[in-house]
Amino acid sequence: MTLADPPSLRGRLLRLLWWPLLAVLMLSAVYDYSQWADRARANQDLALSRIAIALATRLDVDADDARDDDVGPHLARTVQVMQQADGRDRLFFAVLDAKGTVLGGDAHLMSLIEPPPGDWAVFADTHWQGSDVRVVALPHRSPVGPVTVVVAETTERRVAQTHHVLMDTIVPNLVLVLLALSLVWLGVNFALAPLDRLSDQVEHRSQQDLGQIPESPLPSELKPLVAALNRLMAHLRASAQAQQAFLSNAAHQLRTPLAGVINQIELVSREVAGEPRERLAGVQEALQRMTRSTHQMLALARSGPQAAAAEEAAPVDLADLLEDAASQWLDTALAAGVDLGFEPEPAVVRGSAWMLHELLGNLIHNALRHSPPGSRVTVRSGTDAQAGSWLEVEDEGPGIPPALRDKVFDRFFQAPGAAPGGSGLGLAIVREVAERHQAQVLLRDGADGRGLRVRVVFPSSP
Repeated sequence: MTLADPPSLRGRLLRLLWWPLLAVLMLSAVYDYSQWADRARANQDLALSRIAIALATRLDVDADDARDDDVGPHLARTVQVMQQADGRDRLFFAVLDAKGTVLGGDAHLMSLIEPPPGDWAVFADTHWQGSDVRVVALPHRSPVGPVTVVVAETTERRVAQTHHVLMDTIVPNLVLVLLALSLVWLGVNFALAPLDRLSDQVEHRSQQDLGQIPESPLPSELKPLVAALNRLMAHLRASAQAQQAFLSNAAHQLRTPLAGVINQIELVSREVAGEPRERLAGVQEALQRMTRSTHQMLALARSGPQAAAAEEAAPVDLADLLEDAASQWLDTALAAGVDLGFEPEPAVVRGSAWMLHELLGNLIHNALRHSPPGSRVTVRSGTDAQAGSWLEVEDEGPGIPPALRDKVFDRFFQAPGAAPGGSGLGLAIVREVAERHQAQVLLRDGADGRGLRVRVVFPSSP
């Protein structure tokens, strides 16, 4: 069972800031809506109570008519005029005296609301004639005596105004929520930008780059982390340098006694004949193979990413590299009966001179070992406007089948039918050195489909 990846720092910060902020903004929106809704309801109740007051005032003006039982039609006409002023809602009214006698309107309205206990108006929400209504009962002392004015109004305008209040509250608060969350997101990203830059800087470093990470542009919170990374880099650099020194000393200490033993065997073989000489020749050949294998294994270790990290990169001219190889390998080529030719063209790359020397030496050694007597091996260097600098070794041997061209880079692997005496480390060293230089190794058929052409393409220099 695999553990889930922990949440990112950015995600944690956003959640810690977003949810409380969202809760505060939502509570603010609810509070604003309730305040506006209460205010709108109070204003609507005030308007409704003013209608009741207007009827009571009309009752004062028509007191004489009230005695003649003519107040009802007058009040009805007043309500009709008010109804025309607001064409959306319907108005219902009733005016009753202290005895419960209806002076005007519909007496059934009294069943919708409790009579006011004092001199203050009372309100109620109820249902009347298929509609929701808001009812007010207003006590009034008129010239005809105490009366109660009851007015009921449908709630269509109230509902519409509530919707307006809701929209006027939600939309600005929603915009405010989105704006606040966006600002939080931008603020978190801006605050974490130095951490992102540090992460990219470390991630895009090559395996060989063990240099110090600069601390100057970083915030103080990141400086302890960078200081710890720099201490780790220093330890790795010291360890890599110690490994390189050990491998270099080991290569020298092993190569010297082996060379001495081979020379002594060669001297002894000149003084004997017959079967002893043949045996000494076999021992000498075995020691030469052991020397070559030991040298290759040490070179492979020295070109690994841990040891190579201590190497300082410098400009290397591939043409000079080919000239050095010519002096080293011409005798071997003559002994094998192979025509070894060099076609150097100036091509400068940045890297380790000894690593590139090992790379080229292994390519030439493989080409000579697999080329029959009388054939030709050609070593070239040059530049390409698109691909950058390159070096190439082409032989006329049996080549490598396309199906095995990826496999031959594995350590100790030898293709079927390969020439005896090899260790299977040559192309492995070539690949290691190429990877240290961000180069690409290409295996192609030789001229006219004969032999093998190995080209190492280096990246273009910045």
